[in-house]
Amino acid sequence: MTRLSRNPIARLGAAALAALALLCLGGVPVALAHEGGAPEWGQFQGGPGHPGLLADGPAPPYKVAWTFRAPTGALSGAVVTGDVAIVVGKEAVYGIDLATGEEAWQLIRNGGPLSIPAVGVVGTRQILVFVDESPIGASLVGVDLGDRSELWRTPLKASSRSGVTIDGTTAFVADEDGNVYAVSVDKGAVLWSAQTIGEALAPPAASDGNVYVVARNTTSQETQLVALDERTGKAVWPQSYSPPVAGSAGSGPAAADGAVVVGFADRLLRALPAKGGPARWMSLVQSLFSPASAPAFQPGNVYAADVSGGLYRLNAATGTRDWDYQFNELVVRSSPVVSGETALLGLNDGRLVAVDIGSGELVWQSEASPGAIGPIALSHELVVAVKGGSHPGLVAFEHDPSGALVRIPSPTVLDAGELFGNYAIALAIALVALFVPFRILAARIGPAPLPAEEEEEEEEDEGNAAGDEEGEE
Repeated sequence: MTRLSRNPIARLGAAALAALALLCLGGVPVALAHEGGAPEWGQFQGGPGHPGLLADGPAPPYKVAWTFRAPTGALSGAVVTGDVAIVVGKEAVYGIDLATGEEAWQLIRNGGPLSIPAVGVVGTRQILVFVDESPIGASLVGVDLGDRSELWRTPLKASSRSGVTIDGTTAFVADEDGNVYAVSVDKGAVLWSAQTIGEALAPPAASDGNVYVVARNTTSQETQLVALDERTGKAVWPQSYSPPVAGSAGSGPAAADGAVVVGFADRLLRALPAKGGPARWMSLVQSLFSPASAPAFQPGNVYAADVSGGLYRLNAATGTRDWDYQFNELVVRSSPVVSGETALLGLNDGRLVAVDIGSGELVWQSEASPGAIGPIALSHELVVAVKGGSHPGLVAFEHDPSGALVRIPSPTVLDAGELFGNYAIALAIALVALFVPFRILAARIGPAPLPAEEEEEEEEDEGNAAGDEEGEE
């Protein structure tokens, strides 16, 4: 277990001397082990705007590659860089070997609410940024992933559950009192702070020079979307956006192409322009949104999930619904991601589901198991998902070349052939059920009795016929 330094200057000096010595000997500094640019999935939804996309991610069908059980309590969502997946636990931050699922390293953590970390790149270093909390308060912590030494520790004014977003060399985080911070990834200096109405439960989204935060006040039942200038922290819009319907249920933000997309308590997913003004479009879904979930916003497409298990693909320019799949199962912690040509989502019954992004049909699903599937991280080989329940941890899925795909439309999709076929079968069963018993009953009781008038006419006709026969004789 690596112990985080409380004297980062001394540690930096020692690290610099070690690096110089290695260079003089022709060696390679340990810090360069993580060199190579941006990590594969270095933060929530894979990027600062929350695109939720890895174009060459693994394709279904899948099989379980490994599982990692949390030593103490639940885990945050994972990030992926190099050969490790990194998650935050109650008492430690864990680096999990992607090849084996075994613990590769851990850093001591004092405690506090769990939130998703982020990995930034400064020069040749990858720096892990996460939230820690001790009895004296919460802090944002920066750790050099090369040697896992603590670089800086920046106090926050309150506990934080939002998770960290990094855009370039700036990390953004929000706390429970409504404070939003911009912190330099290399030094840990607070560049600016701003105030919102309350806590944020999803990481901020950064795009087009703006940082977006969805804040909520459970006392006033108000949700607020704010847009702040990334450089200064000044409000970009004349006023923050709040939906016309009161309620603290709403998704986290996702931003790209000059817009930010957020779901609100009125069940409307809205795309608001980065420069402010009326919504570009609004799209109604079946249910509310979880504040721990966020859409995936990619060029041309928006993928969103509501809390009752509806997965939607919308046109990013118009909000037109391309398709939806209704799983009829809760989605509380998971957000949709796209791996290649497949949209993935975690359900509360423990299933990971895969939907073809072209047809909107279910093509694969895992078996249900205790514990919800939470945030999903992608590498080129693995789908790494957080597992809740009584045995929390991580579960990693890999492509299964011997597995089989399916083609199952959403239960809400009308299949005319199947519908009319079912009606025809039902009608035939109903006719048989009515016809056969009456035939059997008629055979047992004989012909029906004639009415009295018809009996008299029949007797009169029989008498007339008998008289005619006597006259002929």
